[in-house]
Amino acid sequence: MEPRPVTETVGTGAAPALSELLRRIGEVRLPLETADVAEGRALQRSLSHQIDDYLLPRVQAPDAPLLVVIGGSTGAGKSTLVNSILRRQVTQAGVLRPTTTSPVLVHHPDDEEHFRSDRVLPGFARVTREETQLDKPQLRLVADEAVPRGVALLDSPDIDSVMESNRLMARQLLAAADLWLFVTTAARYADAVPWTLLTDAQERGTTIALVLDRVPGEANREVRRHLTELLSGAGLGSSPVFTVPEVPLEDGLLPQAAVFTLTSWILNLGRSDAARARVVQKTLVGALASVPPRVEDLARHAEEQEELHTRLTGVVDETFAHSIAALEDSLADGRVLRGEVLARWQDFVGGGQFFRGLEPTVARLRDRITAAVTGRRDTAEPLEQAIEQSVAYLIREQAVHAVTETRMRWEDSPAGAHLIEQGSTAGAQFRVPADFDARVGRAIATWSSGVNELVRDVGQSKRAKARILSFGVNGVGAVLMLAAFAGTGGLTGAEVGIAGTTAVVAGKLLDTIFGDQVTRDLAAQVRTRLVDAAQELVGSCRAPFDESLTAVHVPARQGGALRRSGHALEEALG
Repeated sequence: MEPRPVTETVGTGAAPALSELLRRIGEVRLPLETADVAEGRALQRSLSHQIDDYLLPRVQAPDAPLLVVIGGSTGAGKSTLVNSILRRQVTQAGVLRPTTTSPVLVHHPDDEEHFRSDRVLPGFARVTREETQLDKPQLRLVADEAVPRGVALLDSPDIDSVMESNRLMARQLLAAADLWLFVTTAARYADAVPWTLLTDAQERGTTIALVLDRVPGEANREVRRHLTELLSGAGLGSSPVFTVPEVPLEDGLLPQAAVFTLTSWILNLGRSDAARARVVQKTLVGALASVPPRVEDLARHAEEQEELHTRLTGVVDETFAHSIAALEDSLADGRVLRGEVLARWQDFVGGGQFFRGLEPTVARLRDRITAAVTGRRDTAEPLEQAIEQSVAYLIREQAVHAVTETRMRWEDSPAGAHLIEQGSTAGAQFRVPADFDARVGRAIATWSSGVNELVRDVGQSKRAKARILSFGVNGVGAVLMLAAFAGTGGLTGAEVGIAGTTAVVAGKLLDTIFGDQVTRDLAAQVRTRLVDAAQELVGSCRAPFDESLTAVHVPARQGGALRRSGHALEEALG
C-alpha cells in the first residue's frame, strides 16, 4: 500500500504553526540558575534546532531529498564507512580524534541546489572545503554521482567527542535527519551514551538503522543476537541492522563485499519514491507528535523561571519595605532622643537642675528657658549635631539590615547565590555603599537647614519673631526637631521619663511661639521631610539587587505563550 502524501498527513496549517512556535521558543529566557535549568536550556536548544533544521524544511518541501545522517561514537568508523560506500575518499578518516570536525554532506549533483540553500540546516555556512575564518558552523558540500538522486549522506561529528562543540553539533544534526544511520562497533555497541540518544531519537519518531562495524567472524551471531535484544527492549526492534565484518582496509576503504548489503539498501532508497516517502512520513509524523509534550516541558521550565524571578524580586521588595517601615517607626517613637541627644538637650536648657525646678506655668517655663539660652545661641549647635548623628545612626542601621537580610535570603537559593557571585565578579557591591555615610550626612544637613528655613518662613508675626530672636533660629529649629521625634516607644528605663518631659517642654515652648495647631503641623512636616529623605537613602542600597534582576529579566507569561503556540500546532496537525 502506497503511503499517503505527507501534505495530506500533516495538513497545510502546520508550517505557519511551526514558524510561530519557533519564534516563541526563541523568545523564552531561562537565565536563572536552578537545579534543572541545564535540562531546560538543552530542551529549548533541541526544540529550536529540530523545528528550524528539520520540521519546517520538511513540511515545506515534503518531496525534497532524503537526508541520511551517519552518527555514532568515537572511532566507530563512520567516515571510513561513508568513503567505502562511495568508493572514494570524500571525508577524512584516521586515528587522530576527532577526525570529523565539520560535517560533510555528500549529494548527487542534481540535488545541489536544494542543499546549497539555507532552507535546510540554516545555521550552517555552506563551503566546498574546510574554512577557518567563519563565524558560524560550516557544512562542507560534496557532489558525487555515486549517491543516488533523492538521497544525501551526512557524516557527522562523534556523539561522544572530546570537544563539547562537536557533541552538541552531532545531536543537532541527528535531530535534522530523516534517517539516522547509527554506526557502532562490536566492542562498544552497549555503551550508555549512544543508547540515550537512540532512545531520544526513537521517542521523536526518527527512523533508525544500525551498522554494527568491525564484527569478528566468530562473534557475529552472539553480538547480533544481543544487539537485537537491546533494540527490542528500547522499542527499536523493527530497525534494520547491517553487519560489517572486521576485515583489512584496501587503500583506506572497506572491501566492496563488506558494505554491499548496506550500499544496496541506500541505493534502493534512491530508486524508490515509495520507500523514501515511507521514511519521510514515519520520521516527520513522529517528530511532529513529539513536539507538543516537549513544548509543555519547556513551558514548565519557563514558568519556574518566572516564579523564581518573582520570588527574588519579592525578597528585595519585602526586606527593604520592612526596613523602611522600621526606620519610619524609629523616627517617630523617640529613639532619636536617646543618649547623647538627651544630654545635649539638658545642656541646652541650662543643666540637670532645670527639670527638677520647672514651674507649672508656661510663661515662667518660657522665661526660665529664655534666661538659659539668651546670649548663648551657639549652645544649639551641639544639640543639632547630636540629633543629626542619632538620625544618621538609625538610617545606617536599617540600610545595613536591609542589605544583609536580602543577601542572606538570596544566598539560600542557587539562583540568588549565582546572581550575587556573578554580580560580584562584575564589580557589584552587595553591601552598604562606601559613600553611604557621606550621602547620609549631606541629606541630613540639607534637612536640618530646611528645618531652620521653615522656622524663619513660618515665624513671620511680630510676636513669633521676637521669641525666635530670643532663642535663635537654630535653637528653635533644634526644639522643633525634638518635637518631631517626641515618642517614647523605642526607649527604656529612665530615658522614657526624661524623653517624655523633654517632649512636653519642647512642645509647650513651640506652642508659645507658633501656637498649638501650627506646632503640630510643623512637627509633622519636619518628620515627613526626614522620612522621605531617609527612605530614599535606604532604598538606594537595593540598586545592586535590582540591577542583577534586570540583567536576568524573565518575560512575563512566557510559559502561557508557549502553551498556546503548542496547542495551535496540535490543532493544525488535526
